[in-house]
Amino acid sequence: MSLFYKHEWDEENKQLTLYINPSEAFYEFAVELAQPKNGSEKKGSLLVLARQYSKQFLPPQTKVNGYRVKFQNFLVAVMKEKQNEAIRESDILDYGYYKVMPDDTLKDICLQLQTKEALVRQENEMQSDTLFVGMELKVPVYRHTVVASDSLHKIAERFDTSKAAIRSMNKLQTDCLCPGMELKIPRRE
Repeated sequence: MSLFYKHEWDEENKQLTLYINPSEAFYEFAVELAQPKNGSEKKGSLLVLARQYSKQFLPPQTKVNGYRVKFQNFLVAVMKEKQNEAIRESDILDYGYYKVMPDDTLKDICLQLQTKEALVRQENEMQSDTLFVGMELKVPVYRHTVVASDSLHKIAERFDTSKAAIRSMNKLQTDCLCPGMELKIPRRE
């Protein structure tokens, strides 16, 4: 049985929307395919399935710019074709900034954001761990757009980080999220 049971083709944008078979366990799909915690092997598996489906059901030589994967009315993943690779929109590398406060140390900041000191040092071209109050540190992050089914706990689990790190990076006072909200998730590596 195929993971997808139907599709919609957007000719103008050359985008294929695929619908997950309702008999598939949504949780297993989300964990195994859409939200991999490590490695590019699993990350590419959803793209591989989408490409296989498009080869089977679209005319030969059809150029596909991107894929949208839905389960019922929920958008699960958006992938773009780029030099034969997919970039999930939630996995686009970006930068966030952390303003150094009194008594902050690089080690404490990195522990709080759950990122590596070497990564922050490299991104900020730091020769030492010396920080100054008010200094803005560039922190590598992933960008994630909140959807209706998201919670801070789910997002933290998906990106293998903590709720506290996400709250700190985005200056959130609560765990309440609104669909459409852009979050920056500190990168671990």
